[in-house]
Amino acid sequence: MEEEAFRLMKIIDRYIAKKFWGPFVFIISIFAVLIFLGDSLEKMRWINTYGTTLALVLKYSFLTMPSWLIQVLPVACLLSALFVISDMISGGEWTACLAGGYSVRQIFKPLILCIFIIAAAGFCVQEFFVPDMSKKAELTRQRKIRGEKDWYFNVQNDVTLRLDGKRVLFAKTVKADEGLMEGMFIDVYDDNWAISSQISARRFVWNEGKGVWVFEDGFTRNFGKNASIKEESFDIMDSDFSVPPDQIAVGSAKASYLSISDLLRRIKFLKASGLTSYQEETFLNAKLAAPFATVIMCLLGMPFAIALKRSSKLLNIVAAIAIGFTFWWIVSMLTSAGQSGMINPIVAGWLPVGLFAIVAYVEFEILRI
Repeated sequence: MEEEAFRLMKIIDRYIAKKFWGPFVFIISIFAVLIFLGDSLEKMRWINTYGTTLALVLKYSFLTMPSWLIQVLPVACLLSALFVISDMISGGEWTACLAGGYSVRQIFKPLILCIFIIAAAGFCVQEFFVPDMSKKAELTRQRKIRGEKDWYFNVQNDVTLRLDGKRVLFAKTVKADEGLMEGMFIDVYDDNWAISSQISARRFVWNEGKGVWVFEDGFTRNFGKNASIKEESFDIMDSDFSVPPDQIAVGSAKASYLSISDLLRRIKFLKASGLTSYQEETFLNAKLAAPFATVIMCLLGMPFAIALKRSSKLLNIVAAIAIGFTFWWIVSMLTSAGQSGMINPIVAGWLPVGLFAIVAYVEFEILRI
């Protein structure tokens, strides 16, 4: 008897899960089309502004679409779950399951499992596809659409970096993608933080073969007692600075361009250089929390379908959108606070998940689910 009940439970679980995937594929497809068309239409002005082509505008919109889809993924999951629950209630399947000894949590279980799978898949897309596609989109916009052939991501002017406890590097321009620093000098300090020597060079170039940065066209200054200065010029001189260009974090950071591994390298470099990393740490925690946020948002919204019973599906859609926008508003507000250093980046990334988890727990208790 128990074996038969277990088999029946598995059949119902598969049935509920199967009902979920159809609406989800339909909803995420609708979102993809709306995002692509909306973004393409909004960017049509580039054709007149920059004299570009329709093909490049469509290419840009296609490359940015995965980043937008990751953001609407929680709402797509919630809408799909609400559709299944509403459909089961209106068709009498919900009542039949409860009459057969199924609890509400058991009915929710296959839906939550499907949402977990989607959240995990979304996390993989966020890590392995979105950064590359977002970078290609920006390169397309800057180089092909706007015509800035020499545009690079990691470029920054007037950079100051701490190389170690006694050396500080200053550069007029850092072009990390090219492995090049221009108009730079390094100040070396003694134990009393008085400058003892200086290396100045027109260029500081990454040498892949040697694995170090090389000074070109410069001179060294040694500061002695009684304000004496000894200078020696050089054409080329190796340094002991061995941080590869792809690990030098300059230029503005954008979450969609960076994977978790990129953020970890960037944070490590910024801290070693004596620079703040609030923005990067906030992005890191937000990315780690994203899969949990998807599940929590759905757990928060799914009981609405039960509370509303036979209300229209339109009301469920409104509830899902309202929950989604509320969540995005809180995330946006806390992310801005975390990037500015007003609150701890860990709190900025995880507080929305914690708040919504508490609300979902209270909701489940009130509805006795």
